[in-house]
Amino acid sequence: MKFWILEDEAFAAQALMDKVNKLKPDWLCLGILPSLKSARAQLINSQADFLFVDIHLGDGHSFELLEELDIQLPLIFTTAYDQYALKAFQLNSLDYLLKPIQEDELQRALHKVELREKEQNKDWSQLLADLKPNYKERFLVSSGERLRSINSESIAFFYASGKHCFLCDELGRQYLVDFKLKDLIEKLDPKIFFQINRQFIVNLNFIEELQPYSKSRVKIICKPALPEEGVVSVERSGKFKAWLEGEL
Repeated sequence: MKFWILEDEAFAAQALMDKVNKLKPDWLCLGILPSLKSARAQLINSQADFLFVDIHLGDGHSFELLEELDIQLPLIFTTAYDQYALKAFQLNSLDYLLKPIQEDELQRALHKVELREKEQNKDWSQLLADLKPNYKERFLVSSGERLRSINSESIAFFYASGKHCFLCDELGRQYLVDFKLKDLIEKLDPKIFFQINRQFIVNLNFIEELQPYSKSRVKIICKPALPEEGVVSVERSGKFKAWLEGEL
């Protein structure tokens, strides 16, 4: 059996490959694909028997690529998020493994691969449609004694301050939102929003200027202005530059 691993976390990908090698030493891993961009060329004419696919990658969601290329290979989803699991099983996906992946669960999935012949005409369109995320389009916020609905695209940035999280709209008005920053980023369109550090998520359309900063980092100037200095963290700098160029 030959397979690819679509996974952007190097440690997780290596750990998965090591576990498969232990359980099935005669199976061949064709390689680790760390992004949708790197996977696109490899999967067009792939000779693999199946794929391990992480759902949430640094440059988007994997089902966007699967839909684009109309991948017919059996898929084993691997993810830290369980919100797609029920639908995946209902739609007859090969398996769905939650991180950290347990050896007995992996062995179960590999056994399913052995029992199932390569499917040439499997229609994954319904699975992909149901798994494709619905990004949050509006936020309901309090304004005095009134409630306002704010379109996501008109939000310049989100920021964390202490235990609270706020959004800032296009006019510079700030509102408290009942989310944590780490949960917000999963609800926002990654083509528009990027989390530059632990404090800020910025909207691409409201970035006015980029300034060089120490250690090859970048300082973000937004309009409306960020309440504090917004510097892209070292670990996010590479992905941020790729995001700006439309590669994520």
